[in-house]
Amino acid sequence: MKILILLCIYSISFITNAQEWNLKRNSNKIKVYTRSLDSTKFNEYKAILVANSSPEKAIKIITDGNNLKNWNYKTPKSEVLKKVSETEYIFWMENDLPWPVNDRDNISRVTINQTDASTYKINIEPADSTYVKANKNVIRMDNFKGYWLIKPIGKDSVEVTQQMYGDPKGNIPSWIANSILTTFPYHSFEKLKEILEN
Repeated sequence: MKILILLCIYSISFITNAQEWNLKRNSNKIKVYTRSLDSTKFNEYKAILVANSSPEKAIKIITDGNNLKNWNYKTPKSEVLKKVSETEYIFWMENDLPWPVNDRDNISRVTINQTDASTYKINIEPADSTYVKANKNVIRMDNFKGYWLIKPIGKDSVEVTQQMYGDPKGNIPSWIANSILTTFPYHSFEKLKEILEN
């Protein structure tokens, strides 16, 4: 019985260790973490920035689907396909990936929730893929999930967190996908921080 208990504790510890966040980049008040998941070979990321701005401005920028292309790294195209309500949108984005990997696109449902008086959570999940006809040269991602968390830090600062997992599909090796997982959110957050503070 003692051996069984010890094995259970060891198993739980191993799973927990496999899921711990690893800080990959930390500069300019931007931190990017990644972690492996037991259920897939593709890693998940979490990016956090602190900016001299407000939660309201952050929400406005993040939910402006037509202009996501202006600050999301390697995103030449973005569009609001549908405004379902004041708190729900359907977005389309296309990502430019390095040759010889095919570009990717996705259609996402974005919903805004206020968790308390000053904190907001914006959930991101796949939407109906029939909103936009698939391009034969672009691989459509339809297995992803994440969120934005936006909260004030003191009087004149805001902390913005994005946590995302996505299966890129196609024949892209996991080591390539995982190797660029830090680059994309970091450069996106650099631009987002610049826009937030100006």
